[in-house]
Amino acid sequence: MHYNELCSYIFSLSKDKQLAEDIVQNVMLKIWKNREKLHINTSIKSYLYKSCYYELVDSFKKNKKELNYIEQIKNEVLEVFIDEDVDFLKNQMQKVREEIEKLPPKCKEVFVLNKLQGFKYKEVAEQLGVSIKTVEAQLSKAMTRIKNALDPD
Repeated sequence: MHYNELCSYIFSLSKDKQLAEDIVQNVMLKIWKNREKLHINTSIKSYLYKSCYYELVDSFKKNKKELNYIEQIKNEVLEVFIDEDVDFLKNQMQKVREEIEKLPPKCKEVFVLNKLQGFKYKEVAEQLGVSIKTVEAQLSKAMTRIKNALDPD
C-alpha cells in the first residue's frame, strides 16, 4: 500500500531508483520477518518512513566504508606502479647518461649542444665550424646509439 510512496521518498534522498526500490524492499522484508516481535507505537506509515530512512543511512555508511576501502586499495596499487615507473625511469636515465659518455667526442659535443643546451642546428654548426649536414649526421648517430642502448631489441 505504501510501497510507491516510500520508493519516491527514498529516491528523493538518494537520486538512485534501484537503490530506493532495494531499500524499501529490504525494510518490508525485515518487517515481515520480525512481524511477531514488532510493537509499533506510531502510525504504520510513520514507522515505514523512518525505517526506510534509517536503512538508507545504513546503506550510505556501508557504501562509504566500501568506497574508502576501494580507494585505499587503488592508492596502494598506484603507489606500487609509480614506484616501479620511477625505478624504471631512473634506470633508463642512467643508461642515457652512460651512452652519452660513450659517444665519440665530436658526436657527444653536437648532442650536448643541441639536445641538452638547446642550440639550433645552424648555431651548433657555426660554433663547431662544421656544416649543418655534419650536425645532422652526428645527431642521427648519437640518437641511434642512445635508442639502441634503451631498447636493444
